[in-house]
Amino acid sequence: MADQDQQAFQERLDRIGRLFTDIVGHAEVSSRTRCPYRDRHDLCTALFRCRNQIAADPEADLLTCGHDGTFDYRTAWESHPRSRQRAIAKISAIKEEASSRRREAAGEEPQA
Repeated sequence: MADQDQQAFQERLDRIGRLFTDIVGHAEVSSRTRCPYRDRHDLCTALFRCRNQIAADPEADLLTCGHDGTFDYRTAWESHPRSRQRAIAKISAIKEEASSRRREAAGEEPQA
């Protein structure tokens, strides 16, 4: 009897495994075209600017996701690594210039 129970249990596990395999496969395909910040009501939940955001209700600050799933949504995000590096360099230069002016105002020797 225990052998039959073990076999029935294994059959159930196999069935559940097949179900989850199908779910994971569908999720993987969907993840290539559906923006992860798009909720079930097609509202955009991103906390950053995306060129696909459309104002659903300007008074309520609601944004909808405007892409139709026919392209790679990841290129829509406004993220430019070179711009970030330029901004970091510019901020560093501004800090150094401000520090130099403070030292001059305090009568200290300029640092080399």
